[in-house]
Amino acid sequence: MKKFFPDIVANKRLCSRLADEILNGSFPHAYIIEGARGTGKHTIAYRIAAALSCERREDAAQDFPCGTCRSCRRILSGNSTDVFLKGREDKATLGVDVIREMRQDVCYAPNDDNARVFIIEDAHLMTTQAQNAFLLTLEEPPPYVVFLLLCESAAALLETIRSRAPTLRTEPIDPQQIGEYLCRTRQDAATLKQSAPAEFSELLAAANGSIGQAIALLEPKMRTPILEKREAARQFARLCAEHRSAAEALRLLHTIGQKRDSFSEHLQMILLCLRDLLLCKQTESAPLCFFADRDEACALSYRFTTPELLRLCRAVSEADQQLHRNANIRLTVTSLAVGAGLI
Repeated sequence: MKKFFPDIVANKRLCSRLADEILNGSFPHAYIIEGARGTGKHTIAYRIAAALSCERREDAAQDFPCGTCRSCRRILSGNSTDVFLKGREDKATLGVDVIREMRQDVCYAPNDDNARVFIIEDAHLMTTQAQNAFLLTLEEPPPYVVFLLLCESAAALLETIRSRAPTLRTEPIDPQQIGEYLCRTRQDAATLKQSAPAEFSELLAAANGSIGQAIALLEPKMRTPILEKREAARQFARLCAEHRSAAEALRLLHTIGQKRDSFSEHLQMILLCLRDLLLCKQTESAPLCFFADRDEACALSYRFTTPELLRLCRAVSEADQQLHRNANIRLTVTSLAVGAGLI
């Protein structure tokens, strides 16, 4: 059976739609591909470019794109002279100079492929001047040109751009699918799963639906501090459940509350933990975003009442807001302890 975009993890409805449009000749000249960092936007963009020029698209026995024909290999290896990646490099925004350079490339017909594809990464960081310059090309592009705008939030783009480029939204990827992909493509992932399965499960939960983030967390220097913050969040919730452990909870807060940025990250992690506990109080089927083990989350949630969890969420959220208002860290810790009912 012919598979559409077989090497893209999840996003199957999106892949089916794209394949239908390409095979039917109804693919638009521009798409906005929106999604969190690491959810496969670049992968999807390059597979679209390959599909537009795939030489085996009519072969019912071949997946689409096939990935093996001359055009697919050229594009997917990054050697096509008709596929361009435009970005901001090391700058904070994507400026008008990048767009002006791209407009010059648009004028030329494809060299080897069926289309000239321009992939614009971090499109949500285009300056207003750059967006207006891009709009001049987007309004009347040559028939052989396709623009793929990769962004985290399409709302940052001008309405005039969004009206001319439909938005495709990538979906968070299930941790099990991420794990299967990592073990299939990365030896270090397979080794970690074999040697430390609990740590591997924590990595998948911390990836938050992002293959890119999961790959980054395979590096121990990236993984260790994240896992430590996750454990601290668990410990805070456990200590709050044990009202007799107020002194220990205070020591934990003072330990993690040494630096402002790090303390804020800890608080955000605690909020994710508490969010899962609240969900477990309401339903047994809601997807969790912090806990890798639903049984662990349910067991901990049973030790709280719903009002207690809501009070904790408010206290942690208010503490984070105080930090962003440059409040004194020690006073913020004390306020959090009071709001959480620890003292």
